[in-house]
Amino acid sequence: MASMKPETIRELIAAGETLAVEFKSERRRSLSDRDLVEAVACMANRDDGEMGWVLLGVDDDGAVTGARPRHEAGRT
Repeated sequence: MASMKPETIRELIAAGETLAVEFKSERRRSLSDRDLVEAVACMANRDDGEMGWVLLGVDDDGAVTGARPRHEAGRT
């Protein structure tokens, strides 16, 4: 799969969260691997057959907050 263009990411963020777009931020607390696996599993289990997106480093209000590097348990 080709990488997503920055303009497309900005459009997804501007449109807000939907059943196909989930924002995950670490502004309030760090996300564990479990949090991320749960978000991806929920997205994968949607029944509409469309592509879904989990955007890390984006707060629920659409603010881009960034995400920390993921190096838990010695693995990336």
